Amino acid sequence: MTSATPALKAAHARWAVAASFLLMGLLIGAWVPHVPLAKERLGVGPGIFGLALLSIAGGAVIAMPTAGVLINRYGSARMITLTGLMFCAAFFAPVLAPTLATFALGGALMGMAIGSMDVAMNAHGIAVEKAMKKPIMSMLHGVYSVGAMAGAFLGGALLQGFGEIAQTVTMVAIALVLLIGATRFFLPGSIDKGLSGSHFAWPTKATIGLGLLCYLALMIEGSIIDWSAIFMRETFAVEAGIAALGFAVYQGGMALSRLSGDWIRLKAGAVRMVAVSALLTAAGTALFLVAPTPMIAIIAFFIAGVGIGNVAPVLFAGGGRLEPTAPGRGIAAVTTLGYTGFLSGPPLIGFVAQVTSLTAALFLTVVAALIIAVFARAVKAADTY
Repeated sequence: MTSATPALKAAHARWAVAASFLLMGLLIGAWVPHVPLAKERLGVGPGIFGLALLSIAGGAVIAMPTAGVLINRYGSARMITLTGLMFCAAFFAPVLAPTLATFALGGALMGMAIGSMDVAMNAHGIAVEKAMKKPIMSMLHGVYSVGAMAGAFLGGALLQGFGEIAQTVTMVAIALVLLIGATRFFLPGSIDKGLSGSHFAWPTKATIGLGLLCYLALMIEGSIIDWSAIFMRETFAVEAGIAALGFAVYQGGMALSRLSGDWIRLKAGAVRMVAVSALLTAAGTALFLVAPTPMIAIIAFFIAGVGIGNVAPVLFAGGGRLEPTAPGRGIAAVTTLGYTGFLSGPPLIGFVAQVTSLTAALFLTVVAALIIAVFARAVKAADTY
């Protein structure tokens, strides 16, 4: 029996890394229905609980630079397996935490696993892109979006029908099956071991520009995710279920654009794709901020989701290519700055809204999208294979 050809191995690896993105999406989606239950169990107000939730994002940002070093040393394939197992184990911690302190600690551990796995998955996705000589990053992030929606629906149903423990065990079991099935099809660890993995992955001159654009892109994502339902409810006085539709269609728009993004990037190129996507984001965001009716606002959220969906995946791809001898370090630098934006964006919107209005504060996301469009040429490296 002959061994698989390089092209076949790369094709298998594409679906293996896609399974990893699906795994992460499923578990993050499954975590969402636990959030209000955790708040009730801990018996704290929204301000304190909001700070406790920051432990998850904080853990992710702290772990990302170290993940770049470890990928350079051991390869992204091994790191996906290790961090995937860590995520499955750490998922139980905030779900079962009986006190605020243990919740924050458990959240930080889960965030560290998420951040490290995120860097490893994107690094391996870049390696597969190079092996296949065609873009796949948008598809991978689209699979994540689909997984997040599926995890939220399935996780919510299991939680409602069988309780927290049964839901957690079931979702982690599904994640482990995906991880075990994917592991044997990853590209070999030597494919992206770097030559300069002896120091932390702080941004370099080669990655700082893309990192700042990624900061703006994920600031937009985080701000709309956290403030969309509040904006809908305060602006149009709609029920909570209707208010949540803005977020739902926003995520749907992101998934749709990501699943078609690789084809668009192949035809139009990364620079044009990011520029047009950013302009579409600005238009959609501006439209929902001035929309006269809830229906128009919901349509505008969908437009904004279609626009922003492909920006971060292409920036991640560019980060890995700007440092060809250490792709893990490059992707870690860009993702670290990006997730800093995801973390700091919503509080910034809240602070500006406190002194102006929520509508005025959210116009900062329009400005951020326009800045990305102006400097889209910085992502040209994403088109090299």
